[in-house]
Amino acid sequence: MFNATALRLRELQRGDSGVFGARIKLQPALVDDQAFNLSVYESVPSPRTRSQLLASTLEWCNLTLQCQGSGKGAVNVTWQRDSLTWATPEQPPGTARHQLSPDGTTLRVALPPAATNVTYTCTVSNPADRKVALFDLQSLCQGGG
Repeated sequence: MFNATALRLRELQRGDSGVFGARIKLQPALVDDQAFNLSVYESVPSPRTRSQLLASTLEWCNLTLQCQGSGKGAVNVTWQRDSLTWATPEQPPGTARHQLSPDGTTLRVALPPAATNVTYTCTVSNPADRKVALFDLQSLCQGGG
């Protein structure tokens, strides 16, 4: 704002979200009215994770990875492997086959055992916070969940 002026609000609660107004007197004859849209978010709890080995053969390792966020308000779930990121039920290209549940919390993966030296990352987030969970596929495909 003008002249590096700031408005600081402390000890906010979720119910404090809304539109706030401020009237700033810059000079006796100059007044500036500003509106601020305030959204208050809670921290995201650590995701609840689960993995299940469906089948492991010489050709394929089939498993499901589950990652759920909780807390009040909307929480986004995204998955990432290397440079691939997806948050919608799409099948990305590559040697692995992926199937994402409609709600984005469960990822089914089928890949050759030679390609299991990879880590999948699940991120649960809201606009104020994010938490990450890791799935090491090599250990999951060799030994179970």
